[in-house]
Amino acid sequence: MKWCIIGAGGIADRRTIPALKKDASNELVAVMDKNVETAKLIGEKYGVKYYTDPDQMLSEVECDAVYIGTPVACHYDQAMTVLKHDRHLFIEKPLAIDSKTSKKIVEAYKAKGKLITVGYMMKYHNLHKKAKEIIALDGIGKVVDVRAQFSCWYPDIKGAWRQNKKLGGGGALMDLSVHCIELIEDILEDEIELVKSFYSTRTFSYEVEDSGVFIFKTKGGVLGHIDCNFNIPDNASESKLEIYGEKGYAICKGTLGQEEKGKLYHLYSPQGDYSAKQERVTDKPTEYDGENSDLYLKQLQVFVNQVKSGKLNYFYADRAVQVQKIIDKIYKEKQK
Repeated sequence: MKWCIIGAGGIADRRTIPALKKDASNELVAVMDKNVETAKLIGEKYGVKYYTDPDQMLSEVECDAVYIGTPVACHYDQAMTVLKHDRHLFIEKPLAIDSKTSKKIVEAYKAKGKLITVGYMMKYHNLHKKAKEIIALDGIGKVVDVRAQFSCWYPDIKGAWRQNKKLGGGGALMDLSVHCIELIEDILEDEIELVKSFYSTRTFSYEVEDSGVFIFKTKGGVLGHIDCNFNIPDNASESKLEIYGEKGYAICKGTLGQEEKGKLYHLYSPQGDYSAKQERVTDKPTEYDGENSDLYLKQLQVFVNQVKSGKLNYFYADRAVQVQKIIDKIYKEKQK
């Protein structure tokens, strides 16, 4: 698979390109960034051609797939440029600025028979996959409650596009909670249907929210809440996902992030009769460790295998549209 990159700095340079280069079946052939210094720096770093215009790059360079890691507001136009050149697309989350635009992108790729998938890598974490397996095997009984906490310290930074509503579409909820939504829907194999939210900018001076929380109900009846922040120190957040059932729990700590770290605690402890004394004895859970493999490589391998097999699956792209619908509801609710 020959790859081109649109948006060569940031996450592409930190995570995606190194992941691509770990797999000998992939070849990086060109990079593009609107900032000529960045394009030159990354191009020379990896020994490939570099450009400042995606259309020119895709006109001149032979490739099979394109990775986009640019500000959200750029995604639609760049995705359409990639499709014009008949390439498959791996695009970072969120898919687009809103669900309507997201759906237009996915439907266009379906119509042309080109694969599109979105960079939600956390479902490939071995502990999240284990939690999903535990739930499927009735390891905690019927799920009744879910909690997710995801944050990063993101102070005022001059020129940061995620702090600009026009470029990023929103703040902590748009950037972080989308991961939680996608992951919860994957693990539960259920869709979030109803949401109620609160969010504000409490700590920093940028226009998007640095604090957000919302409660939800899935179509299957599971209740839960997600809280996401740009204003909690990195070392003060457990980045955790808690799933409680009628017979126990599956709790992942330190697993929400870009690395396959953390622990999963599984407790199977069905109770039976009501205890009027409420004397609680906490049973010891079974522990599982993160495997510390490359989540970005894992998601890219799934994409590459689909392209090579010709069996294109748009399930995760459709889910990315669903995630944006939830975010749309949250921001629309605030405007009332």
